[in-house]
Amino acid sequence: MRARSLSTLGCCRLMPLAAAALVALAHSPAQAADVDAVVPAVRLPDPVATSDMPMFSATLYLWASALKGTSSTLPPLPAVDIDLRFRDILQDLNGAVMGAGEMRVGRWGFLADLMFTQVTPTGALPGPYGAEVEVRSRSLTLQGDVLYRLYESDMLDLDAGAGLRFWHLDNRLTVAPGLPSVLEYAQSESWVDPVIAGRAIARLGGPWSLTLVGDIGGFDVGSSLTWQAIATVNYQWSDQLALRAGYRALSVDYQSGAFLYDVLMQGPILGVTYRF
Repeated sequence: MRARSLSTLGCCRLMPLAAAALVALAHSPAQAADVDAVVPAVRLPDPVATSDMPMFSATLYLWASALKGTSSTLPPLPAVDIDLRFRDILQDLNGAVMGAGEMRVGRWGFLADLMFTQVTPTGALPGPYGAEVEVRSRSLTLQGDVLYRLYESDMLDLDAGAGLRFWHLDNRLTVAPGLPSVLEYAQSESWVDPVIAGRAIARLGGPWSLTLVGDIGGFDVGSSLTWQAIATVNYQWSDQLALRAGYRALSVDYQSGAFLYDVLMQGPILGVTYRF
């Protein structure tokens, strides 16, 4: 026990001497260099530039759109005026797919939007034959935008850019069985509109935010004029999940020969966004 106590006491007495030696080495450049050569410096890893890492989000939405305008999508039938509420369209709706996606890398954003609907209204021709009339109408809209973040702060983000909006309409008229034979006629049309787009995202405090999106285009490249406006109030449910509710309007004025599609679609929109 005595030998162990003496050893411990000796170590305690040597500790102040060791501390003094380290202080002396720190004030001696030559000796400090020798210490650095013996003990390698510890290098922390570089910080990860999260702003330049790709971020992805996907949105599923439901657009309760009404339809108003003038259409002649089955020439040589004459153009007709259209004024349909969403509940009128819903009665003949066969199916719909609506979704959007975004990839962000730094200040750049790459957006895609898909909307597909099919409606099949039916009726009957007057007269002795009593033939049934069915019109199957399919509509596909695809849009891709590239946006650049012009301004970014804790309260407001502003983006501007350009994109393309692709339209495809496919209509088929069937008259049967009152006539001696089935009468069927189909017409389809496709075109692409260049658009100039912008977006503003305002944070309202807490989990709430406001998103405004707009674009305008056509310029007689595809349609004479097309424009779109979307406004949604967003609630950030979690880090990955956001709920959206708002209003959307989409207008297009396209004509090619006897084919005419000059309509305005507008109505409330509900969506959910998941961020990866």
